[in-house]
Amino acid sequence: MVFLEVIAKNIARRKTRTVLTAVGLAAAVAATTTLLNVAWAFSRSATDSYTSRNVDIIVVRAGVAERITSSLNATLADRLAKLPEIAGINCSLTEMVSFGQHTLVGIPLHGLDPSGFAVGRLNVVSGRPLKKDDRHTVLLGSGLARALKKQAGQSVEIEKTPFHIAGVFETDNVLESNTAAAPLADVQELMDRPGQVSEFQLRVIPAADNGPAIQALCHKIESLHDEQSRSLGFKAMPTGQFVKSDMETRLTTGLAWGTTVITVILSLVGMLNTMLMSVLERTRELGILRAIGWTRGRVIRLILGESLLIGLSGSVVGAVCAALCLQLLAEWSFTRNIVQPGLSANAVLCAIALMLAAALAGSCYPAYRGASVAPTEALRAD
Repeated sequence: MVFLEVIAKNIARRKTRTVLTAVGLAAAVAATTTLLNVAWAFSRSATDSYTSRNVDIIVVRAGVAERITSSLNATLADRLAKLPEIAGINCSLTEMVSFGQHTLVGIPLHGLDPSGFAVGRLNVVSGRPLKKDDRHTVLLGSGLARALKKQAGQSVEIEKTPFHIAGVFETDNVLESNTAAAPLADVQELMDRPGQVSEFQLRVIPAADNGPAIQALCHKIESLHDEQSRSLGFKAMPTGQFVKSDMETRLTTGLAWGTTVITVILSLVGMLNTMLMSVLERTRELGILRAIGWTRGRVIRLILGESLLIGLSGSVVGAVCAALCLQLLAEWSFTRNIVQPGLSANAVLCAIALMLAAALAGSCYPAYRGASVAPTEALRAD
């Protein structure tokens, strides 16, 4: 207990420097937690949007980096449907569109076959689902409907074209909640992409619903050829692999980890500066501790304990700030489409662990310097 009291008193004696260092670490934890939370939640939401519809395989155009740029002939669905392992197929055309002046960023609009399994999985809580003969009709996610202040039975402008709102669907997936779905033919006409889709979503039969069988089916799909023995240009991937390889997911995750590396380095340098100044100012004190019997190891533990306490204080404050930041981002029109207000425990623990590691690493040299102070040298210090 006496050892811990010494650590606490040493920190309390340098209030301004301690507070500034803790604030810096709190900012680093908040930034890291927020970015990792956004990146992981975005990837998880994208995966859940497929798995909620029991989609096992995604087929896109080979060689494209972005799903939206994928362009496939919709009639190729018939070739895929003939494969004995396929239990169902859904054609989808996804475009980023504008909903008039109410939205400041592009909103995903999914063109779906009203008779396909994807539309049937939408939980319509207001109005009605899409019908086969619908034209210029749209379903809004509950989050998007709230943002636009629209409800079933009203109309909405999409790319300056009026659409009737047939219904509003609800989901716990924040990404899907801020999207819209319309008949495939309408989206093809709206975006001037007649007869095209961006992806085929496949369900497999129970016998093929396992990892090796799905991978084998993906290779089989990619090897399909037309009557002239030319490749159909398919790229088939299991749902999880497709989401991880998506350009948006990779960019979001890369940005999060890139920023994390920078914050860890800055935190390390900040703690190194703080603890080194502390050691240099306490040369006499450390020398006296050595003279009365403190070992070098005990002095090292003292200095590392001080940095750890500062790091823990900053981490707690940073986690609280991250929760508030995520709540604000989830309500901001620019970011509410991709940010969930909930705080991921994994993101918090990862950020705190990284910052504490940086704090301890930055204190290693000051601890060594302090433990190396000779009692005779300390007694000569002012």
